[in-house]
Amino acid sequence: MSNSVEECKDEDLPANTLEHFTELQQVLEMIDNIKSIAANTFEREFEQYAQVLSRYQEQPHLLDPHLEELLGKLLHKIRKPDLDTGELHAAFKYLYIICKVRTYKVLVKFMPHELSDLEFVLDLLGQQNPKEFEQWETRYILLLWMSILVLNPFHMSRLDAYDTSTSAPTTNCSPVNHVQSKNTKMDRIFELIQLYVSSNDTCSSMAAFLAAKYFIRSDIKDLYLERFLDWIMEQHQADTLNVKFGQLAAVAAILKHGKREDLLPYADKLLQWITSCQYKDDNDFLKYKNYVKIIQRIGLVHLKPRIASWRYKRGTRSLATNLNQTTAAGGEPVVLEQSLEEGEEIVVPDAIEEVIEELLQALRSGGNDIRWSAAKGLGRVTNRLPKELADEVIGSVIDILNPLEPHEAWHGACLALAELAKRGLLLPHRLEELVPLLMQALFYDEMKGYMSVGQHIRDSACYMCWAFARAYNPDDVKPFVHKISSGLLTVAVFDREVNCRRAASAAFQESVGRLGNFPFGIEISTTTDFYSVGIRQNSYLNISDYIAQFEVYREPLINHLVQHKVSHWDSAIRELTAKALHKLSLWEPEYMAAVVLPQLLAKTDTIDINCRHGCVLAMGEITLTLRKLEEKSDPQVVYLSNQRVAELNELIITFLDKNFYRGMSGDLMKSCTSSYIKNCSLAKLQATPECLVSWQKVIDSCLITKSNAIRDGAVEAFGELCTTYYCSDSRHGENEAIINTYLTGADNDLEEHIRMGYIAALGVLPSFMIRCHLQAILDSLVKHSLTPLQAVLVGEMGDRENIQAYRWSEARTQSVLALTKLVKTVGYGGGIDSFAEPKNFNKVIECLLRALQEYTLDNRGDIGAWVREAAMSSLYEIVTTCPPDLLAPEQVHEIVVGFMQQAVEKIDRTRGLGGRLCCQLIHHQPRIPYIREHSKLLEIFPADADSVLWLFADHTFPLFCELLSLPDYSKRVLLGLSASIGQLTESLIKYASSALFHFLRSNPETVPRLCSEVVQIFEEHLLNERVTYPLLSFLDILIGSGTVESVLHDEANPFAEDIFRLLNLEVKGYKKLYKTATSISAFCQLLQVPRLSKRILSKLSVFLGLQHVHVRKTAATKLYEALALHGDVTEVPEENMDEILTLLSETDWTQPLVEVRPLRNQLCQLMDIKPPVSGAAAAAALQQASADK
Repeated sequence: MSNSVEECKDEDLPANTLEHFTELQQVLEMIDNIKSIAANTFEREFEQYAQVLSRYQEQPHLLDPHLEELLGKLLHKIRKPDLDTGELHAAFKYLYIICKVRTYKVLVKFMPHELSDLEFVLDLLGQQNPKEFEQWETRYILLLWMSILVLNPFHMSRLDAYDTSTSAPTTNCSPVNHVQSKNTKMDRIFELIQLYVSSNDTCSSMAAFLAAKYFIRSDIKDLYLERFLDWIMEQHQADTLNVKFGQLAAVAAILKHGKREDLLPYADKLLQWITSCQYKDDNDFLKYKNYVKIIQRIGLVHLKPRIASWRYKRGTRSLATNLNQTTAAGGEPVVLEQSLEEGEEIVVPDAIEEVIEELLQALRSGGNDIRWSAAKGLGRVTNRLPKELADEVIGSVIDILNPLEPHEAWHGACLALAELAKRGLLLPHRLEELVPLLMQALFYDEMKGYMSVGQHIRDSACYMCWAFARAYNPDDVKPFVHKISSGLLTVAVFDREVNCRRAASAAFQESVGRLGNFPFGIEISTTTDFYSVGIRQNSYLNISDYIAQFEVYREPLINHLVQHKVSHWDSAIRELTAKALHKLSLWEPEYMAAVVLPQLLAKTDTIDINCRHGCVLAMGEITLTLRKLEEKSDPQVVYLSNQRVAELNELIITFLDKNFYRGMSGDLMKSCTSSYIKNCSLAKLQATPECLVSWQKVIDSCLITKSNAIRDGAVEAFGELCTTYYCSDSRHGENEAIINTYLTGADNDLEEHIRMGYIAALGVLPSFMIRCHLQAILDSLVKHSLTPLQAVLVGEMGDRENIQAYRWSEARTQSVLALTKLVKTVGYGGGIDSFAEPKNFNKVIECLLRALQEYTLDNRGDIGAWVREAAMSSLYEIVTTCPPDLLAPEQVHEIVVGFMQQAVEKIDRTRGLGGRLCCQLIHHQPRIPYIREHSKLLEIFPADADSVLWLFADHTFPLFCELLSLPDYSKRVLLGLSASIGQLTESLIKYASSALFHFLRSNPETVPRLCSEVVQIFEEHLLNERVTYPLLSFLDILIGSGTVESVLHDEANPFAEDIFRLLNLEVKGYKKLYKTATSISAFCQLLQVPRLSKRILSKLSVFLGLQHVHVRKTAATKLYEALALHGDVTEVPEENMDEILTLLSETDWTQPLVEVRPLRNQLCQLMDIKPPVSGAAAAAALQQASADK
């Protein structure tokens, strides 16, 4: 077991399972080898360094033992006086990555803080130009370093008294930034803070942090604090549009870190200033966030730090104690803390009322961060208030939770209440008022246009529950345990969003641990863990089923689904809801029959299409479960009364009367009705003739819709409907009419989807309906499994079909699948009306073999692949299940070679399916008869089909190239290989060609036979561009590889002459530009055959004079390469070779023909061949010659 854990450690476990900083030496080496930012390799090395450290982003504490060493190396480099500026900036970039991973608050503690560094950092910071945005990391780290240096214990004025160095201006100083040497260090730091809090980059936040550390010093606050605050207020009153966020952050940071008595004199002035700026009225959330931080901290400055004497005393903090305690010792009575200042009256300034009002308004803000900040601020301020005033604040927050408030307000209020509860400020008497509102928040989901809002509210409501669990003793929560536990579990299993399900799961686990009084808490919390609830389908169908075994939770789960999820806006949720109700019905059948079904039936009258859709789906699933339970019950129990059955029968009739299946909403109704009919049929619900007519009518309309999902649902429903209700003898006439209608519909040539629907329906007919019409159905499916041309060739096509039908590959795929289902349904028993009849069986096999040859193309690509894949699956299923005596040797061979060809063609998906099925067919038990060379095939292919990665070309091609040694299979394998090697995908060409050439080099005796088979393939498919286009490239690669040299130079072997002859026939007329250009490479490869060289050079000279510029350029380039390689074996005069190559390379072949052809003729003379002449010129010359005679 331990070994398996070790094996999966790196792959399967979460990412944050590192144990220590393993790359220390690597990082130290990178730091030692830092290059200047101007170096070419800097970017790559820096990215590698950042990538290594970023692995520790989730476990940054692992860097702590080594931070001193890392910083020491970098700062030692930075302190070098002769360091290049580029290297200096690079070192700061490296330092910033450490800061980003470990955070600046931790890193600053490791920064050196000797007095000698202050002058160095101050000078270096003074030399930086804030407008050099690419070096912002340098300024950021320097400001961070300065924030620890200004905390030195000496009076800042003394540093100037002992200063012996001067800071001379440098060339890269900004005029604004340059600080004169006569200024004191205090002034220089003040001016630098002013400069950088006004910048618009990341450095402004670090400058704010520095300001907070600097201005709260006892020797600085009297001199500079008021001046700094006045400067910021003046800046913002002068310009409220172009706000510098760093300045606001600096004020907030000073209010956070400063002493209350130092800041109190400025509090009223700051409050008046910040409220007058009206930043909350803008849509700029960053402004508003800083506004809220400043407001709340002003409130804290006004109030003395204290812990409220009236706050709730929290229960025990130990989980172990809670889990082990008995029910009797559930919790102690509430005891209020004794105030240390008992009897002292708390003075609340008037400004606090304004602060609280602003924070309450911020809870309604549109920004998530603003609401969160306001909630925390409200908790901090309330903690310092007297009980009466705090109670008013809490009441105001609770008042926000009402239906008239927007969703943002609900979210803010939930966060605020959770913060108040965490601090013990929400007394238990408020729970009675709060819990109903908490339940509303847990299920908050409102439509807003085309989207839903409420996800963040449900998440914050779970946070409230989590805070309650940590805040209260078990006895205080006991009256509300059932509501809270049911609500949390409902969200944990049925919420649409994964973060809400996980939040509810965490809150439930916290409550179980802290309170210990949730029913069956331990059992459920181990099941509803973080990972289990992460998959929505698992939550809905498995976890809910597990929780339903505990009776206390059943009805809340069912009621939530019926009241909220049946009418949910997301159709996927409604479908899952129906399936969940199907499972829950097994636990509460009486409740479902007596309460839930009537509610769902009543809801079907609504105009809300989502609700109607969900109700119909749910009723079908519940009906199926209840009927199954009725069948299994002993003694007999009836859950569905006659009245309920009658209502279920009339449901679809009512929908048809109200025209619910028309318009845009009709598609939704069709899909749910199909599911309803299928479930009622499976349940064998008693149905009236009128009900069956209505069901059939809906199915007929579903079969001709464009939606694949609706058609598939209708086909399934139709199959079950026929099996259950159409088997009586009295329905013979109606069944005949349905089959005739569907046969007529399958012949439709107007729309592909109509044909697809009817064909699929014919495929699911039950055996008793098919047997009387087997020939008609079989002929129809065979005809529609083939392209119009194929159907004509086999004599299946009657009337002329729409010319567009040749593109209907999806319909042919559906027909192939239907044909397979037909064979499976009818079977091989029953004489002439079954597939035991060889004529019927052979018709199916021949049809599927022809379907393997479909290569229809349209703008979607090779859509014929769908038909080929369906045909392969069908052939495999039929061959492995039929009686062996029905199979003919030739058929089995065609099937095997068909699979082999598909297994080496160009589409990965098709190739993977063909390879897998071929391997399984060869190793099938019982053994398939008539497979040629079966024993050798068993040696080539592994017994375990899963041991080969069939989708990967480097795994499959070496296997199938072994088949080239078997003459029975090599020709079709070569045909498939030519399609793969001759197409455009580089990786496929690489693997296919390397496998082929490896085989040819290993088996040279097979080369002559394979070459003759290539010629046969070319002859058989001449002018068939689907085959010959890639074949031209294949020939180029094959001849150029050197693996067939022995055949090329064998004068007794006609391979080279045959290829030359066939190439001429293929490109005759030169009308296809792409084909003509591609053939040039193959012609040029044949130049290495001396006996053909003159004929080939004559042919290439024709290409050099053609009208197409692209052909001329290609011919010149390829001829140049061929002569450079094989010129010595051609009949070209050696003394002319250099001139020929120069003419080919230096001539501009894009010139007009009148200029190009004389050059071409010159080339012909140099190559000692006759210049080509046009057909008209040749005829004229012949006529002149005969006249002369």
